[in-house]
Amino acid sequence: MTPQAGLFLSCIAFVGLHLLWSHPMRSWMVSHLGERGFQLVYSLQSLLFFGLMIYFYHAIGREPPNWQFGAWVWPVGTVLMWLASILFVGSFISNPALPGARLERGRIPGGVFTITRHP
Repeated sequence: MTPQAGLFLSCIAFVGLHLLWSHPMRSWMVSHLGERGFQLVYSLQSLLFFGLMIYFYHAIGREPPNWQFGAWVWPVGTVLMWLASILFVGSFISNPALPGARLERGRIPGGVFTITRHP
């Protein structure tokens, strides 16, 4: 197996198992292993595949970039990240999806939450 294929497969396994354990199989695993056992298995598989991603990334080594951009990209990226950071932080203010928040029926979203609509 090439390092690129290993990195690709370990990334797919990492994300795929996170999705699998978070919804469809969580109740089955908790009923068979208990909450602590489930957390242990979940943590171990996460560490294993994250470690594999790091290993394969280092095994690939330095490669030349696939494309080159001019110097104009850095200021544009900086401005976009600044805006995204403001929206991200603003989404924590009166967000009904946050833990402990109460969702009121008929409440109209306000603030940054009307733009981001992301929990």
